[in-house]
Amino acid sequence: MKSNNSYIYDPKTDLEKKRLDERDLRTSTRRSFALEGIDLQNTRSILDVGCGNGVVGFDILSRAKSATLTGIDIEPEILIDATHKSPPGHKCFFSAGDGTALPIANAIFDLVTCQYVLQHVNEPAQILREMRRVSRKNAQIIIFEWDDGVNFTYPPMPKELEKVFQAKIDLVHQKGGDRYIGRKIYHLLSSAGWKEIEIKLVHDIWQGPEDRRRYLRGAELSLQEIKPQLIENKMINEEEYQLAMQQLTGYYSGDIFSVVLFFAGLAVNPG
Repeated sequence: MKSNNSYIYDPKTDLEKKRLDERDLRTSTRRSFALEGIDLQNTRSILDVGCGNGVVGFDILSRAKSATLTGIDIEPEILIDATHKSPPGHKCFFSAGDGTALPIANAIFDLVTCQYVLQHVNEPAQILREMRRVSRKNAQIIIFEWDDGVNFTYPPMPKELEKVFQAKIDLVHQKGGDRYIGRKIYHLLSSAGWKEIEIKLVHDIWQGPEDRRRYLRGAELSLQEIKPQLIENKMINEEEYQLAMQQLTGYYSGDIFSVVLFFAGLAVNPG
């Protein structure tokens, strides 16, 4: 999902598809914790905005077995993957569209969702208003997001590696996104007219070799993909990038401790 074109990745590349597959493995467990205790038995229609390859909608669909799933993404190429990955026995429909002006009539869905979308758009509140418009009275919204400002690792990263990670954050912000969006979800939902708002924080503690290996692969793919943009925008140079990539492998193979927080925002459409 790339409303207003602030997304820093290219969904058409094989590298991006690999990165998303790696990310999906990590976020599936986080979503499971966030969805605990949520009653989806009466959910009959789901909309996933910025659906990408469809995994978030499929996750919710597995908990609302009688529902149909509609996925919208601004990048048509990624919807081919979503169609191929659709679980058998479920009705899934995918089409291209912009989250700030959804090509959908009013009051259609029982549940609307998005993951890692708001951080990449210039107008997150507008997307939330559109999601409310196309959902029915008493419909649920479930948002999954990130916030780079609340995660920590110890011992500290080498300075070159830290510079590259900060450059990635700065690149998103330069394009109009917000990697500190997690802390703002409550107020964004409120400003868009959603009620009964609840924010869940799912902590993910990385403290063993297997945790480190999973994160390392995703970080490598992410930094490889955005390297040209970082260098073109003079955020780093080639020498700094190469040194940081060497440090990345060594650092995440070491005895380090990390905590990251996964934000889930839940609310109800008052009608």
